[in-house]
Formats: sequence, C-alpha cells, structure tokens
Amino acid sequence: MAIPAAHQSSRQTPRRAWHILLPAGAAEIILLAALVWSPMGTTPWVPILLFAGAFAAYATAAFHVKDAAGGGRLIWGIAIAMRLLLLPAEPGLSGEVHQYLQEGELQATGVNPFGTETPHPPLAQIAFLAIALAGGTVFQAKLLWTGLDLATAWVLGRIAYQTGRSRRLTQLLWLWSPLLLVEVGGNGHAAPLAAFTLSLVVLLARAPVASGICAGLSALAVPVAAAAIPAVAGRLGRRFFLGAGAGAVVLTLPYLTRGRAALASLVPWGGGEVGLGGPHLLVASVLPGESAPRWVALALLLAVAVWVAVQRFRPERALLWVLGAALLLGPVLRPADALLILPFAALRLSLPWILFTGLAFLAHVGPGGVLPADGVPRPAWVHLAVWVPLGVLLAREGLTLWRRRFPLAHVGAPGDLHRPPE
Repeated sequence: MAIPAAHQSSRQTPRRAWHILLPAGAAEIILLAALVWSPMGTTPWVPILLFAGAFAAYATAAFHVKDAAGGGRLIWGIAIAMRLLLLPAEPGLSGEVHQYLQEGELQATGVNPFGTETPHPPLAQIAFLAIALAGGTVFQAKLLWTGLDLATAWVLGRIAYQTGRSRRLTQLLWLWSPLLLVEVGGNGHAAPLAAFTLSLVVLLARAPVASGICAGLSALAVPVAAAAIPAVAGRLGRRFFLGAGAGAVVLTLPYLTRGRAALASLVPWGGGEVGLGGPHLLVASVLPGESAPRWVALALLLAVAVWVAVQRFRPERALLWVLGAALLLGPVLRPADALLILPFAALRLSLPWILFTGLAFLAHVGPGGVLPADGVPRPAWVHLAVWVPLGVLLAREGLTLWRRRFPLAHVGAPGDLHRPPE
C-alpha cells in the first residue's frame, strides 16, 4: 500500500535540533555546576558520577545533532551559558592557575621567569604577563582562556565549513566537552592557548608561512606541539617550516637573557611531574634512570612525526596522529592535556580520542580515591580505566584501516576462488 505523499513528507522531516539540545544541555549544565561548585570530598565517586552523567548528555547531543534540523545558535547559546555559570567558581581540582598568576606577577615586576624553575614556555609567559597587567586574578585568567576557547570553536567551524564537514557537530564536540568546561571554566587551565594556535595551523593551511607561524607559536605554548612542525611540513612544504622557525624565534628572543633556562622550557616532558603515567611506564620499566625513558619517548615521537610527514597527511590528520602519539608516550597525563587533541578529534570524528577526553578526568583521582591529587602517583585502577579502553578502540580502528589498505582476497570453497562474493 502506497504511503500518502503528505504523510511520507512528514515522516522524512528531520527532528528539530532543540528537542535534543535543550534537555541534553540542561542536564549537562546542572551536573557540571554540581561538580564544580560542590566542595571536593575524600571520595571520588560523586564527582566521577556527575562527570559521567555530563559526558553522557554530551554524547547524546553529539550523536543526534548531525541529523537534526537547525540548532547552530542554540549550541552556542547553551555553551556560553555553561561558561558563565562556571567562571566565578574557585578552582577545585587543580591549583595550576595560581602558578600562572605568580609567574605573571614576577614578569610585571621586571623579573625574567626563566630565572626560576618553570615548565611554561615563552608564549604562555606572555599570556601570564597580560593577565598580571590586567589585574592578576583567577577570574581574569579564566576570561582570557575562555575567550581563546570560544575563538577555537569559531576556527573549527570555519574549517568544518571549508572541508564539507558538519559545522554544528564539530563545534558541539568542542564547545560542550565536559572536560573542557571543567578544566577551563572550573580550574582555569591554559589549554585553549595551544588549542587555538594549533587550530589556526589547519585553517591557514593554504597560506603555508602564516600556518607555520601559528605552529611555531603553538610550540611556545605547549612544547610537545613542536613535533607537529615536521609532521605538517611534509605536506605544506619548506615555507611552512620557515614560518614556524620565525614565529618561535621572535617570541623567544625577549627571554633569552636567561638563555639555557628559556630554551629548556621548550623541551617536552622536561619536568619531574608525578601523576598518571601511560604506555610510557612500559618504557620506564625497561630503561634505568629518569632521563633515558624520556629521551626514548622523544625519539619515538619524532619517528612518528617523520612517518606522518612522509605520508603527507592533511594538517588535521597529521596533528591527530602526532598529538595522539604525544599523549601515549608522555610520562605524565594531566586531564587538561587531553584537550590538545580534541579539536582534531572533533574534525575527524575520532571516537577513541573523543572518549579519551571523558576518561582523562579520572587522572584527578589519587591514592585512596582522594580528589584532587596533584603531585602524587595514581592508583592502578585509574591507569587501567584511562588507558585500556583507548588502547582497545585504537587497535580496533587500526585493524579497520589496515584491512581497507590491504584487503584480503576472497577465499571460499575449491573452485570459488574467482567467484565474486554474494
């Protein structure tokens, strides 16, 4: 029996996006507000359950929004409401923002921050100085990082539009990320500084010199981003590489009065942080000492960057590979570190790395389940809960890619070798 035309048309009408976004956004706002504004106790289970619920709301919205009609402005409206609610909260899971303020105050008094031990490279120091000159409060630091966070979302929307991807889904995956909201809106982490400059690398790919300058700046925000320079240069060429060098040198010059100390901040994993280790622990269990495993990890990261350069991947794919390798090989994972890969996981719709931004929250859990747990080793169950699901999903994805690249010949019963599969 034929379906009437009017009824058929109504069945094909996509669901309005606000039917999904409003309840999912409201649930995420309520759960994250309860997490950020509630005092941290000695048990991790309440914060973990609140974060898991927020991530489930985020995943539900992302799963349905692509096939829904409209919703772009609503995604932004809810995202801004989330940030306004979290900005006034005191940092409860990390005190790193206070170190930003201290180093900015030193510079405001004329002291070179590289005269003391600091893991933060020059671009980060310039941002800290700007915060100090504006007043030097936690709220002002959060405002700066939130501005860069929203700018990153705009850049991702432009990239998605230019490359034929879903702008709404890409921006939602960034703007509504519970980890981003907790680490930036709640804890005041500087992750958007590197995420913004790395996103510009992709947006400006048609202008290799400008893209390279942004890559050099990103390496001055987070040192591991330096591995992206040779990886992306494989596709964008020599002008990209020269731009990266120029961008890095110009911003480093003001700090070179402390020479070696300023350059040491550009070496990835140079500090002696203690926290959640990953696959790096396997390397450390074989090699003696503290420095040898780090240098081996750096060599492996460089090898990945060179391989990506040879493959001539598109910039967003190259960054996904290199930053993913950096997270896997790094000696310590802080939850906010996972935000570096999120822009490119959103563009590439990489399920393993998007899920990883949810699992990385567990890196806040210390011995005995205490939150927060800065500077102490993490329990074994946290290591397993964070890294095993990621490893399984990456292995599955890798196997799928391998089969696509090297398809197996169809093998059936004798005499069926050349018969096409049914």
